[in-house]
Amino acid sequence: MADSRDSAPKMHEHQIDVSEQDVLRLISTQFPQWTGEPVARIPSYGTTNAMFTLGADKVVRLPFIPGDGAGVAVETALLERVSGELPVAIPEVIATGRADECYPFTWNVLGWVPGEMPVPEALADASGLIDDLIAVLVRLRELPTEGVRVAQRGGSLAPLADLVHETMRELDGEFDTEVLRALWDDALAAPGWQGDPVWVHSDLLPSNLLVDERGRLAGVLDWAAAGVGDPSCELLAAWNVFPDDARELFRARLEDRLQLDDAMWRRGRGWAVSQAVLALPYYRNTNAGMAEMATRALRALARESV
Repeated sequence: MADSRDSAPKMHEHQIDVSEQDVLRLISTQFPQWTGEPVARIPSYGTTNAMFTLGADKVVRLPFIPGDGAGVAVETALLERVSGELPVAIPEVIATGRADECYPFTWNVLGWVPGEMPVPEALADASGLIDDLIAVLVRLRELPTEGVRVAQRGGSLAPLADLVHETMRELDGEFDTEVLRALWDDALAAPGWQGDPVWVHSDLLPSNLLVDERGRLAGVLDWAAAGVGDPSCELLAAWNVFPDDARELFRARLEDRLQLDDAMWRRGRGWAVSQAVLALPYYRNTNAGMAEMATRALRALARESV
């Protein structure tokens, strides 16, 4: 590895350091046609990959935790299945790099997708973004599922039951955890998905969405958690992407377009609770962006009622 290292605290026990010098070396030895193009680290909320711009139109994405290099092949296959199928942009896999004597994982060069991360408080009119996101979800449900793995959040909430309850104790006094526990228990009690598995992104957080200057959806990033399963996990967006006054509009339009029922909403709210409850204590001191997103979601959820 290169000598120059980032000074940010590590998020994970076995996280390795990745620097601009590493990217320059990997590019020069494996993709010499891009040698000389400028490289710069992208400030990111990412928890498993370091991101660097390469020139004006490419992104280098390098895993920094053991085992995640294998996920590059999985995500590449998922991106290739979805490529050209959605009404918004997704990253294009331009090249795949290999591990070498200094960097231990497989890695990707992706096409740059322009846009900005949506901020709920800055969405003066979320109606267009709601329509755009629902159009993506509608199209995903239409895609063939044969041979596609189960998504990271494509199954039941039940395996997380005890962990979420235990972790929630760390948030007592900071949030209304009585409400959060009630929402979580309600989600666990909701009837399960009875339909066939469908395509889901399963990680629709603001950090994985891009909007244009009008606030319309421009791109959907990070397909590492995607696959097939229960589409309730897509409702993460309700409490993470949209402000309170747009959430009911999102629900109403989902009911109209995708036959959303009460049980799915309850399970989706459970996914939002579990994601935020588990993320905040873990990333509080190492990933300010993730901690901020989790805090915002927990505050929104604490204003809910069962």
